[in-house]
Amino acid sequence: MRHSTLALLALLSSASAFAPAKISTTHRSQSSLHAVKNDNNNNQFGNQIEDAKNAFLGTVTAATILMGTLAPLPDAANAATAAPAAPAAATATKTAPSKKAEPVAAPAPLAAEKATVASAKAAFTASQKPITDAKSAYSTASTTSNSAQKGVESAVKKAADLKKSLISANDKLSQAKRKQFKSNNENLINVLSKTVESTKVQLAEAEKTVSFAKSAEVKASKDLAVKKSALESAEKTGANAKKALASAEDKLSVATKKLQAANAKAAKQAQEAKKKAAEKAKKEKQKAEKAAKELKKKEQKAKKQEQKAKKDAQKKADKAAKELKKKEQKAKKVAQEKADKAAKALKKQQKKQKEIDTAKRIAERKAAEAKAKKLKEAEQTLKALEMKKKNAVVSEKRSEASIKAADAEIASAAKKLADLKK
Repeated sequence: MRHSTLALLALLSSASAFAPAKISTTHRSQSSLHAVKNDNNNNQFGNQIEDAKNAFLGTVTAATILMGTLAPLPDAANAATAAPAAPAAATATKTAPSKKAEPVAAPAPLAAEKATVASAKAAFTASQKPITDAKSAYSTASTTSNSAQKGVESAVKKAADLKKSLISANDKLSQAKRKQFKSNNENLINVLSKTVESTKVQLAEAEKTVSFAKSAEVKASKDLAVKKSALESAEKTGANAKKALASAEDKLSVATKKLQAANAKAAKQAQEAKKKAAEKAKKEKQKAEKAAKELKKKEQKAKKQEQKAKKDAQKKADKAAKELKKKEQKAKKVAQEKADKAAKALKKQQKKQKEIDTAKRIAERKAAEAKAKKLKEAEQTLKALEMKKKNAVVSEKRSEASIKAADAEIASAAKKLADLKK
């Protein structure tokens, strides 16, 4: 049993001992890596799912061995045969692969496409400066060419004007010479001759200027043509770079969408694998919970039986206590009845005495009321007699006998009132 426990601890310390061995990946050439760059992410997700499956299988296997190890052995023979199994498990653990083959580092997803886009952006950016320079040079050459054309036009015009002036001066000189025999105009001829000579010199200089201006115009035109060709070439290069950049960005967009679709598919597969693993773990957990519930049910049944026995004993004790209490209550009731009976007799006697006292008080009150009534009547009679006497004295119509009689009545009524007051 000790050897089995040690083997179990060794197995639980590394659940990967029960996982299927992973197939090591081989080195690939750079071209093959680029050919499968869009599948690398899927392979990574697949490896993660496989690792999760292997870890789960290892855990379940270890748990199964744990349940088998903790189960009681039926007899000594089974215990003897089970003992040698521990070294075998330990040997299996020791013979596991000691070192994993290092996986080949996969290129980052979309690395080639992103590099192509970056290169195309750099080429496009680099193509913009030559275009700007060519435009500037073409603008300068165009200005120079326009200036040269204007110089030629100005020189040609000046030369034409000088030719007209020379022709006019020659005509005037010829006329002056023809008229020389008729009039003395030698001074005019000299002036006109000098003017013709001066105009010839100016015309010669003007023609040289026209020649130089035309030569400068030809040179400026050639330079402008060269600058225009350079500008067109730079613009063509820029357009090609822009087209290449757009193409690279389109390819990156397509590759990104494919990668996203692959990632979504891998994520879905991983989710499904996770769900299956969770369902399997849930079933295992439900089995364990069922076994635990059955064990708990047995314990609860035994506990209920024990509680029932205690309850029955308590009922018997309670019944005996109730009977004893009932007897005590009965004796107490008899004593209470006797006390109540004596109290009732006393209360009855007290009630009778109270009735006598009440009757006596009523009689005394009635006698006092009658006496008060008689006293009131006597006082009224006395007052009436005194009023009668007073009236008789005032009127002087009565005799002394009637007055004496009235005095006697008053004295009698006063005496009676005094008696009543006593």
